Amino acid sequence: MVKLIELIDDFQLNQRIEGKKHFYIKVCMSRLTKWRIYLEQEFQIDDLESVKPAHIKSFIQTCQGTGKEINSTINGSIATLRVFFNSLVEEEYLSEHENPMRRIKNLKEDKKVILTFNDEEVSRILNDVEEATYSNIRDKLILIFLFDSGIRVSELCDIKTNDVSRKHILIHGKGSKQRLIYISKLMRKYMRKFEAIKKERFYHRLDDEIGEYYFLDQSAERLSRSRINQILKEHCRRVGVRKEVRCSPHDCRHYYAQKQLKNGIDIYSLSRLMGHFDTQITSKYLRGLEQEDILNIGRMTSPLNGINVKKTTFS
Repeated sequence: MVKLIELIDDFQLNQRIEGKKHFYIKVCMSRLTKWRIYLEQEFQIDDLESVKPAHIKSFIQTCQGTGKEINSTINGSIATLRVFFNSLVEEEYLSEHENPMRRIKNLKEDKKVILTFNDEEVSRILNDVEEATYSNIRDKLILIFLFDSGIRVSELCDIKTNDVSRKHILIHGKGSKQRLIYISKLMRKYMRKFEAIKKERFYHRLDDEIGEYYFLDQSAERLSRSRINQILKEHCRRVGVRKEVRCSPHDCRHYYAQKQLKNGIDIYSLSRLMGHFDTQITSKYLRGLEQEDILNIGRMTSPLNGINVKKTTFS
């Protein structure tokens, strides 16, 4: 009999070999460990062969019963278990028919309207940042990146100088997936400013003393996620953003998605730009649009826009 703890450790090793990000692996291990301990305590199960679909369902029901986890959180655990058991099938510990996750479905999630920044708030935030020092210009460019590209904060931290070209930036996204994002005119303007002052700020350092990452702190090290969160929250507080908006970098991503939809972009193109695995994830941003926004998008993308229709005269 193969012990679950050994399989979970092996799964962790494979994730590292595949280049999965540390944070993703940490979350997976936390979820799998919680599930394994549940099986041991409730059913005295510690081996793979004994795990049945009923045990998975019991775990899900127990998570629901605590009242501490919403359905989307529990779905995260279900997703991790699905990835784990699929990997066991691939490595032939199980057949596809023996996979206990084969018929386990996700829980229904509440369809919440996503509330994010409005244009006036975004304008106030960006204009609140001075342009006097290296940190000022860096922070302003970071905020422009968040609002104008929909980039995830982890992706922003991971941008390397070599990832930046004249027209686009290579992004290292979730699940080791790469994609390109465009560089808008405003982004390009402030990238030039930032790159010039960055060169001046670290001119006295040798090349091997400067981190390979694009956004650096004062010590020429990779900027952290927590620091970027602080930058955004500080300016949100200063300009008085509504209390209903959390003021997290992910809210900037929500703003980007909804603004792109208002401007008439199609779901597929938006999905590609945001690095989503399928368009169903992207479509949730439609819930935050007003009916008038939807009608305006329809007008802008009308099939007969630009079609030349000759005027007919009647005799």
